[in-house]
Amino acid sequence: MELAVIPGDVLRGIDVGIIVRSVEEGFLRGDARAEPRIIADMGRGSALVMAARDPSYLAVKYIGVYPGNAALGLPTANSAVLLAESSTGMPVALIDGSTLTAYRTAAASAVVAKYLAPGGPLTVGFVGSGLQARAHAAALRHVLGPRISRVLVYDVARDRAEALAGELRGSMAPEAAAAADPDALVASSDLVVAATTSRDPVFRGDVLHDGRSRLIISIGWLDANSEEVDRETVRMSSLVAVDTEAALAESAEIRRALESGDLDRGRIITLAELVRRARGGWSGPPPGISLYKGVGTALEDLFAAEAVYISLRGSVGRVRL
Repeated sequence: MELAVIPGDVLRGIDVGIIVRSVEEGFLRGDARAEPRIIADMGRGSALVMAARDPSYLAVKYIGVYPGNAALGLPTANSAVLLAESSTGMPVALIDGSTLTAYRTAAASAVVAKYLAPGGPLTVGFVGSGLQARAHAAALRHVLGPRISRVLVYDVARDRAEALAGELRGSMAPEAAAAADPDALVASSDLVVAATTSRDPVFRGDVLHDGRSRLIISIGWLDANSEEVDRETVRMSSLVAVDTEAALAESAEIRRALESGDLDRGRIITLAELVRRARGGWSGPPPGISLYKGVGTALEDLFAAEAVYISLRGSVGRVRL
C-alpha cells in the first residue's frame, strides 16, 4: 500500500481558491454523505472522529482539541485525514488534518462571506490570531479582494495580534492594526471572524445595537456546550447560517437560543441552501446582523481533501506501508 503524504507546509502553499471552489461546489452536489460525528470527552480535551464519502472517495479524520496544550508549547488541535478510494477502500493519501481543517473551515466561511457580507468597503476584524485566522485571511482575500479596506486583530496576547496585523498590512488591506479589546473591534468592523478556543462569549452582543449591518463568523467550537458568541448576538441576527443541520444540536449558541425562543427555525439557513438561493437569483440577506456559526462537517473535509489530493498527488512524497 502506497500513500501520498501531504504535510502542512505543502498545504499552506496551495491556492486557497481551489479549496473555496471545491467546498462551494461540493455543497451543491447530492452524492456526498457524512456519518455521525463521534465525540469523546478526554478530560483535558476532546477527541473527534469524522467521516464522509462520495462515489469517488472516503475521508476519515481524527482531531484532538486540547486547549491546555498551549501552555505546554503544543498545538491546541492535532489532526490527520486519511483519504481512500470508495470503490476499493484502498487508502491513497495521508493529509495534515490541522492545516486542512483550518483551510476547509476558512473556505466555508469565505463562501458565506461571498453571499452575506455587507456591500461596499469592508473593515474585517479577527478575534483570535492563530492558524484559523491566517487561513480565513487568505480565503476572505480570495472572495472579497479589494473590498477589504482595513483589518483589525484582537488576541489575548497583544504581541500575537500585532504580529498578525503586521502580516496582513498590505497583503490583505492597506491598513491593519491590533485592537485594544474585542468589543471595540466588533463595533468598528463590518465582518468579524471569531476563531478562538474560548468556551465563553468573546465579545458582548450589546455592541451590535448601532444599526450597522454586519456579518459575524464564529467558528470556534470545542464541544456541544461551548459558546463563542453570546445569546444577544444570536437574538439580534436577522439570518443565521450553519454548515449543516447538525449544528442545531452541536452548537450550544444555536441550540439554546432555539430552546429559549430567542431564535426561530425560519431564520436559519444551511450553507447548501444559501448557495442554492444565491445562484437562483436571491436578493441577498435582510438588513442587520447575519451570523454564521460553523461547527465543521466531514463533508468539508471530504471536499477539501479531494481537491488537495487531485491538485498535489503528482508532486508530493509517498510512503509504502
